Amino acid sequence: MAEGPHADSRFWSSLEKRIRTEWLAITLAALLATLLLSLYSEHNGLSRLDHTFYDGIMRAGTHTEAPDDIVIIVIDDSSIEALGHWPWRRHVHAQLLDRLSQARRVGFDIVFSEPNLDFPQDDALLAQAIRRHGRVVLPTIIMNDPIHGAHLQAPLPILAEAASGLGYINVRPHSDGTVRALTLRQELASGQQVEHFSIPMLGQSAVQTGQPGEPLLIPYAGPAGHFTFYPYSAVLQGKIPAEHFRDRLVLVGAWGSGLGDAFPTPFTQHGDTMAGVEILANGILALEQGNWIHTARPWTTALLSCLPVLLLCLAFRRLSPRHSLLAALSIIVMWSAIATALLAAAHFWLPITASMMGIALAFPLWNWRSQEASLQHIDRELHALRQVTAGNPENTDHNGAVAVYDRSLPTRVRRLHQAIARFRHAQQKREETLRFLSHDMRAPQNAILALIEMQRREPGLRNEQELLERIERRATDTLELMDGFVQLERAEVVSLNNQAIELTDLVQEACDTCWELARQRNITLTTDDFPDQAWVSGDQKLLSRVVRNLLDNAIKYSPDHTVIRCRISRQDKNWCVAIEDQGRGMAPDQLDHIFEPFTRVAAD
Repeated sequence: MAEGPHADSRFWSSLEKRIRTEWLAITLAALLATLLLSLYSEHNGLSRLDHTFYDGIMRAGTHTEAPDDIVIIVIDDSSIEALGHWPWRRHVHAQLLDRLSQARRVGFDIVFSEPNLDFPQDDALLAQAIRRHGRVVLPTIIMNDPIHGAHLQAPLPILAEAASGLGYINVRPHSDGTVRALTLRQELASGQQVEHFSIPMLGQSAVQTGQPGEPLLIPYAGPAGHFTFYPYSAVLQGKIPAEHFRDRLVLVGAWGSGLGDAFPTPFTQHGDTMAGVEILANGILALEQGNWIHTARPWTTALLSCLPVLLLCLAFRRLSPRHSLLAALSIIVMWSAIATALLAAAHFWLPITASMMGIALAFPLWNWRSQEASLQHIDRELHALRQVTAGNPENTDHNGAVAVYDRSLPTRVRRLHQAIARFRHAQQKREETLRFLSHDMRAPQNAILALIEMQRREPGLRNEQELLERIERRATDTLELMDGFVQLERAEVVSLNNQAIELTDLVQEACDTCWELARQRNITLTTDDFPDQAWVSGDQKLLSRVVRNLLDNAIKYSPDHTVIRCRISRQDKNWCVAIEDQGRGMAPDQLDHIFEPFTRVAAD
């Protein structure tokens, strides 16, 4: 495996490139998904979530006071009880118009498209009353059929000619059946453009209301019953003074149970509805005040929905998974607050569900791909490390077999920790080697150089034989140190070759090997109390080296003319080899360090 700063640079450069590629792919995927979810929200069901959020904001907002200039005369149950069953004769409506002569305009939410065959004169009476008033608006209905397309169902011609204006009263509920918007202009199959009922009610035939068919969200003034209502019968019977309607916009429509149309609105809950005539009143109020709730074009909305997703993806590049989660939650709260503020303060509705879905998609995708990219990169480095350290016992499991490789996260983390431990061990071994080379190996070489330098300065100080013997001893010390270092490294790296060993023979062979060295100093090696046989399991070469090292140290640090005793004894299920000399010994505090590599006990 490559080592050094260049390898580290390549590692991080390659990882950064992979992470950057993954980030770019996740960002583009999340933005594309958000764009499509926003553009097709009406088809994928997300619009229902947007509608729920919108309705909640509308209900939680501050309701406006009931307007004074718009009143509703309702055909309610009490009026039906007083005037008889519905429908009433049309001359009754003519009488009502005479009572409303001071009203600014009167609009009927009642369709007069069929002649009254039972009382044909009533149509003329109603037409005369409409003409006398001069400010009456009658409704039309846009009918759609597969053959003729969109066409208009108008009032009777005699009534339409008498009215000051006509306007359609159609509403277009959203997919959940709730009426949130009105379209102020529609185009028929014939190409004719027709206006909504609210435009002639305000006399704004030239008002700019956008493209035909463009829906405008209604800023409802409040829940059902928010406007001023008067029973039809009470107005007709004069119980409500005519002055109450001076310069007011008056709507006449059904309110009683089973009469007219009623729809859910953002303010209605639990199956409640709002009468169609009150929805018209809210539309007229919005047109009068010019405070429609606007929405952006679909593509503009889709692009705006991508903004919080892009902001989160940019944060991914610099944040940890925990901070990324906090950032995602913060952006969700922030974007919801922005949408709420825009709706409340600027009368602009920005759908947020596509953005929330984009964030919900981007966060797990980024964490999955970034972690997978990092782990795969680490896998490659670990594989390279295993190739270099093949045969090292540290790379095997506790059973001595090579660990089975799998791709689970816990296994990857465990292997990463193992690699870190090996690197730390390698760092420690390097430092030990440097200490060994800088101190232990240099000492005998420096002694040889010193002897040579002294011989140059004072040629007659020592004879040649003495000088050679001293140099030989220092060179021998160097070889012994090197041999010990190599044996130690081999013992730590190479796997043990365990086999059955007869311990008495092994110790006896070690004593025979060291006999000549002991004899030179008149040291006696004794093998007392050896058992007949002592079988153990181990690596014969390493155990032999251990015993020889112990004997060599005992000879080295024992005075001349002394005895070194070797004993083998049984301790429970184990065999114990003891080598006892008559040297100076060690202090108790020195015993803790004798098994550290390259450690020597200082002389007293």
